[in-house]
Amino acid sequence: MWLRPDVLKSIQSRSILTCVLMLGAFPWCYAVAQTSDLEFRDSLAFENEPSADFENPSETDAAPFEQLIEEGRPRIGAQPPVQTVNQQLTGTGRRSRAAKFSERVAAASRLSRPVGGGGNSDEGVFDGETVQDRPVGIQLGSLRLTPSFDAGLGWTDNAEQANGGTPDGFYEVDAAVGVVSNWERHGLGLELRGSLRAFFREPDNNQPVVTGRGNVRLDLSDLTTADIDGVYSFSREERSSAENEASTGRTNSVQEIGSRFSLSRQVSLVQLRGGIGVDRTIYGGQMSSLQPRDNTVFDATLRTSFDNGAAFEPYLEGGFLVRKYDQDCSGDPSCFDRTSRGYFVKSGLRVDRGPKLRGEFGIGYRAEYLDDNRLDALQGLIFDGAFVWSPTRRDTVTVGGATSFSGTNISGASGSILYAGDVRYAHQFTQDLVGDVQFGYTYRTYQGVDIVEQEGAGSFGLVWAFSKDAALLSRYTFRAFESSSPNSNYTSSLIEAGLRIRR
Repeated sequence: MWLRPDVLKSIQSRSILTCVLMLGAFPWCYAVAQTSDLEFRDSLAFENEPSADFENPSETDAAPFEQLIEEGRPRIGAQPPVQTVNQQLTGTGRRSRAAKFSERVAAASRLSRPVGGGGNSDEGVFDGETVQDRPVGIQLGSLRLTPSFDAGLGWTDNAEQANGGTPDGFYEVDAAVGVVSNWERHGLGLELRGSLRAFFREPDNNQPVVTGRGNVRLDLSDLTTADIDGVYSFSREERSSAENEASTGRTNSVQEIGSRFSLSRQVSLVQLRGGIGVDRTIYGGQMSSLQPRDNTVFDATLRTSFDNGAAFEPYLEGGFLVRKYDQDCSGDPSCFDRTSRGYFVKSGLRVDRGPKLRGEFGIGYRAEYLDDNRLDALQGLIFDGAFVWSPTRRDTVTVGGATSFSGTNISGASGSILYAGDVRYAHQFTQDLVGDVQFGYTYRTYQGVDIVEQEGAGSFGLVWAFSKDAALLSRYTFRAFESSSPNSNYTSSLIEAGLRIRR
């Protein structure tokens, strides 16, 4: 077995204890940061000579926080839409396109910015991108387009990503276009991306992925902002998953559609953000169960944070949700009514130490109570957040964690909870040669049945930009999957190389 149950139980208990101790230390850290005479804010320089890379502004260079409140926040430029850290870590699965290192840096950095989103890009933070072919885009009036195209070849010893998988070669293409506005007020960001990994021997193992996301920001006043977000994704289920119902041929397709409206308001030193959202999941293909899995989640959330300009800012977040399945049991005793209602609460800390360290971390609890009293409540500890640490201009480290609750149609199961986390490190050898290393771990448990799935993954890659529009890409990835379901464990190695063209 990849991880023994006793080892896993020990890791879980120690992780919970660590989180509790961290929460208990938050108020103390906050007080020390504000009252200590040891210049705590400058103590996290992480370098022998911080002045060589970053210039710390003096107290006189920054306007008092009260003045910012009176005059309003500066206008925020539109940002390219990227997946949130939670979406990157808990997407539809291993067949989804892995997020780029720069996307993780952007998503994690935005966590530390004012409620309402946005913010300018971090100067001085290496985002894992090569310099010579850095995209500049195509200007079309007040909009900027950023197209890109990747193509390459690869080989894996487990094309099925399942127990007993066979080796196969493949070709891969990935095309994307982004749109960002340059308006004086408001903002618009769109991205459409499609990729295909096609195997030479068995097309049933092909992995198509389509994603689209967009954001519209409305500056209602200097201190009030409205955001409208939308996201769509298409992929195929993993063959080794307990949810997979396709015994032969292609695995089932998974479509996820979501939208959210949120309103942010600065009230003195308190930031308020409320939102309503809807997330729908649609499955297509073979179905061995009589109950479809298609479901929709509606939620309403409210977040309150205390922003006094300090490096550490606590927040409290909570909300209510309803999960509705498409199928109505209509009195059928063999049918499980998995419609549920629930809530979640979370408390955390936002950290903003400029370009050196930024991000946030939160921990809390979530519960969904199903209408069918034969099924247990879907409930458990939640944690999420991410940090970006930039010790030098050539090195960046990101650490992320996320929790996701999913519905199911497995007999006797209320649903599943997925805990995911990873660490990524990128180094700039030269301006046009970049390498990165990534390690990740996921743990999924189904409530009501004895099914547990674990996966560990690691990869490293190199990028060499040889012209202003093109770069060579290479990557090696190893995965180890373990499940309590019989005949599901597997390992896989994958190597790929290709060409990237972007403008």
